[in-house]
This record gives sequence, structure tokens and C-alpha cells, in this order.
Amino acid sequence: MAANKDKIAKTMEFLVNTMGIQPWAIANQGSVIRLSLEKNIVPRGLFVQDLISNGLAIKFTLSSLFDTSEEYFLNRFVYRFEDRAPELLKLYKQKVDVAAGGKYKTQMIRFRFNS
Repeated sequence: MAANKDKIAKTMEFLVNTMGIQPWAIANQGSVIRLSLEKNIVPRGLFVQDLISNGLAIKFTLSSLFDTSEEYFLNRFVYRFEDRAPELLKLYKQKVDVAAGGKYKTQMIRFRFNS
């Protein structure tokens, strides 16, 4: 049980404090908490921060960002911008590698989600 609480705390820490996602948005999509922080949440979150900072952001929900298959995520957030930013797939793979090592830094970006 303690490990489960620790995982939830780390996930919330990343989503709320690092990414700036409002707790109510996480509560509305509670299934996101069960996902792997290292394999899913961190790499996708870091990648979307890069999209936003490069002006390539699109409207999305919390579940469409985190609670989807890898294929869906790549089609929606990576491949659709291939013509404007061909390096995105490489960038996403770097984010996956960084997250797997547990060493990641982010800039605080406030996300707005459709409710």
C-alpha cells in the first residue's frame, strides 16, 4: 500500500507541480494515475511541453495525452506535425530515454484542458 501511495504522490507531483495541470483535471480523468510515470506520463508530458513551446500545440484532453495507445499518441501528437517539424519522432524517443533514466527537467507550462 505504501508503494501505491508513493507512486500516486510522484505522479501528482509531476502532473501538478511540474506540468501545471490542475488537480480537478486529474480527478476528472483518474485513470491517468494508474499509468506508468516513467514509460508514459513523463515522456509524453515532456514532449507536449516541447510542442507548446514551439507553437505546435493542439487542443487535447488529459486522457488523449496520457491514457491512449502508443500508436494513437504518435499519430495525434508526433506524425501529424512531421511536415513542419520532422525531428519530432527523434525528440519523442529522447524524452522516453530521459524519463526511463529518471533524470528530467521541465519548464512550468500551464495546460488548459477541455472539461
